[in-house]
Amino acid sequence: MAGGAENDRNYRFEDIEIDPRFRTCESEMKLTFGVWIAYMIISVGLCYFLGRGDPANYAYLWGVPLWMAIGAWLTTAVFFVVVVFISLFVFRNMDITK
Repeated sequence: MAGGAENDRNYRFEDIEIDPRFRTCESEMKLTFGVWIAYMIISVGLCYFLGRGDPANYAYLWGVPLWMAIGAWLTTAVFFVVVVFISLFVFRNMDITK
């Protein structure tokens, strides 16, 4: 094996220069997880709280309980628009070759 500076393990983490692309990708990853967690909490919460009660009193839309249509279909449609907006206007294309 060839020995050299690239194989030297004697360094401090403070001496490593952080690539700005990494920081951008990290912030985009956090935004993605945040949107996913918000989608999950909102859709599960709506389905849970709107679906409580006697099933005989449910309103139906195309044979599906209205709470399911709101909690699953409407929430999915709204977050689809949010994801498309984030993908087009927030996330950046980066050159990975340097």
